[in-house]
Amino acid sequence: MADRPASRPNVHPALRVPLIGGGPVSGDWHSVRWTSEGIPVLVSDPDHYLAQVGADIDAPLDGSSFGSLAYLARYLPLLLAPNAPLRRAIRGALQRHVPIPVALAVELGCGVGADLRTLADVAHAVIGVDLSIAGLRAAQRQLAGEPVPLLARVEGRSFRSDDPIHLPAVEDVFLVVGNALDPPLFPEVADIVCAVNLLDTVPDPLTLVGQADAVLKPGGLFILTSPLSWNEEITEPEDALGGGTAEGWAQLGTAAGLALLLQGQLPVLPHLRYEILEQTDVPWSLREHSRSVTTYDVHVLVARKL
Repeated sequence: MADRPASRPNVHPALRVPLIGGGPVSGDWHSVRWTSEGIPVLVSDPDHYLAQVGADIDAPLDGSSFGSLAYLARYLPLLLAPNAPLRRAIRGALQRHVPIPVALAVELGCGVGADLRTLADVAHAVIGVDLSIAGLRAAQRQLAGEPVPLLARVEGRSFRSDDPIHLPAVEDVFLVVGNALDPPLFPEVADIVCAVNLLDTVPDPLTLVGQADAVLKPGGLFILTSPLSWNEEITEPEDALGGGTAEGWAQLGTAAGLALLLQGQLPVLPHLRYEILEQTDVPWSLREHSRSVTTYDVHVLVARKL
């Protein structure tokens, strides 16, 4: 861990340093903490974050904590499946609705970077934001063309490391530790914002949608995907979208409700104004370990900000 690398890596001008209490202004870049691999920690309380991740900040990926190993074993296989239905759906939407390369694409919750390569095909620069240091470190390596250990969870708490993943290098992708609920970006800087299967994995999904809207330029493309599978350990029931029988609130928890939300037709976030371009459902599978795999029907919503 380094307070400031001897030579600070390039940072994209759309990035800002979040402040305690939130808000769109930027703190001082001289105060930013950096990982030894050059990833800036752009959260409002970096000391708290670093205390939480502990040794995972620079441990060998295959020598990380159990939580990080389980995360990598769950998501690294996505890098080897670029033609899986969800990856195809995102790539197809970008090809149809981004006819010429744009200046900047942002992915909130980029994880190991399964979609960052696709975004790099349609944007001159890409910013990936995530709170998982293991995911970001794996993304950084694979995007640099370096081998990444392919971890697999065998059973229980046991793992094995298979032949490493080795993909071609991609340029102009900026990775940052950041909170999607307070993204380290200035307002209206992105031409594309993606939030892939993030909505139901954050404590406050409405804030996520509002923040994604805040960083997206008018006329920009928003790709929002989710299986709408809520986990009460992450999202309190009263904060999850939908619930109960009250018509407006119950509707919000549906795929159709997401479209109404973006169109400003619901009582929450009434300022949103989007044209809905596409909606579809695709299967998406995650393997926990050799004896457990879960398949979701993910709703893919593509919209343009008016």
